[in-house]
Amino acid sequence: MEHFVYGILILIIAVMAAAIWFREHRKVEKVAREKDEIEVGERRMFGFLHGLGEKLQVDNSPANMHRYIVDGVADVISADSGILYLLDGESRHLIPVYQTKKTAAVMPVPSEYLELTDGEKAKRLYRSFVRSSAATVENSLMGDSFSSETATYIEDLSAYRGFEGSSEFVHYGMSFLGASLVYGQKRVGVLAMTRSGGFGFSTNDQEVFSSVAEQSSFALGSAIIHAEAAEKRRLEQELNQASEIQRVLLPQHSPELSDYEIAAEYQAARIVSGDYYDYLKVDEDRYGIAIGDVSGKGIAASLIMAMCRSNLRSRSTDNLSPASVLHAVNRSIFPDIKEDMFVSLLYLILERGSNEVTLARAGHEPPILYRQATKEIELVEPPGLAAGIDEGPVFKRSVKDYRFKMESGDILLLYTDGLIESEAKDGDEYGSERLCAAVERYCKLSSEELVSSVQKEVAEFSAGMAQTDDITLIAIEKR
Repeated sequence: MEHFVYGILILIIAVMAAAIWFREHRKVEKVAREKDEIEVGERRMFGFLHGLGEKLQVDNSPANMHRYIVDGVADVISADSGILYLLDGESRHLIPVYQTKKTAAVMPVPSEYLELTDGEKAKRLYRSFVRSSAATVENSLMGDSFSSETATYIEDLSAYRGFEGSSEFVHYGMSFLGASLVYGQKRVGVLAMTRSGGFGFSTNDQEVFSSVAEQSSFALGSAIIHAEAAEKRRLEQELNQASEIQRVLLPQHSPELSDYEIAAEYQAARIVSGDYYDYLKVDEDRYGIAIGDVSGKGIAASLIMAMCRSNLRSRSTDNLSPASVLHAVNRSIFPDIKEDMFVSLLYLILERGSNEVTLARAGHEPPILYRQATKEIELVEPPGLAAGIDEGPVFKRSVKDYRFKMESGDILLLYTDGLIESEAKDGDEYGSERLCAAVERYCKLSSEELVSSVQKEVAEFSAGMAQTDDITLIAIEKR
């Protein structure tokens, strides 16, 4: 009996020892397996980062970088699918730019797709829905990941806010990993990965994902900056070409008239300008001179002014009424001009063998007339509404022909508001009074010397200040 008891005790001890050994063996195997997983994950991560560096050197276009990052990260952590969203600066929405071949089910399934009997069609529609649907920065899964300081991990998407009941078949047991992409202390987007089948992402997966997402942010930011720089260079090239075309559209030299001496100066504030001036042959005995200024600056203003030039040239031939020409210009541009834009125009006609000038003014700065006989300054300011504000009736009533005479030695100065609004460092504007005084000072000079002297004076007045508006100046002297 005593031997039997000892045998039982020995058997119990043996079983307990075997159990302890088996448990410890499983722990060792688990540690070894986790170690292997970490080593595999590290090799994949380093391979991904190495490839990312090569991509930056070979082809760092945004589209190529998007594809490499999403597919590469999905491979590193063995995710089923992945998707990349970038922040749109204007709408403040997250826009999907690339997803893996397998649909990244990171959006609730619309109810209308759940009702479809054709499963394949439903899958295609849902994939298209995910690819084309922007996510809000607030109150959305992507928005939560975007705003989070750390990676977002969700064990089961079907239980997440907004996904309950949307599609248990799609999201049940699906794990989610998302990280905000930050470059230069600025959040630029979200990288998201999913894994289905109830196999969640391990702690190591999450750590590796956080690391590769951080590195991807730098690569993505670099690609964005490179693309923006290339786009900027392209736009600058196009603007320079537009500027050259615009300069070709302006007169290359003043007309040689027997009764008048004419000179002009033009200086754009930007690469392209909203100022315009032109010399137009009306008939054998008459010449038209036009000057204009579009509200605003840049490309939009230059396009409107090109429209005005085309209309003025097509309407001026054999038309002895400047007002009639401006009426036609206003009718042509009104349907195409933006509500917050308008064009100030002035058009006059000089006649050979006559001292009479016919002028029409559409909201433009009043010309300065220096009378040689009296040594006095006059402002020629008939009423007139700027073009593009009224479709026709009011404009037609307000813009009329105005006639005055110029005697020998008289000087008429046309200009745009960029000249008189030039500012000194103390904020003082050059103004019309200074311009009138300058005309009196330089009245004995030739037209060319006068405009050159006025422009030099304005430049000295505003020295050290950036030119904020286009400047055009035309001097007309009666011989």
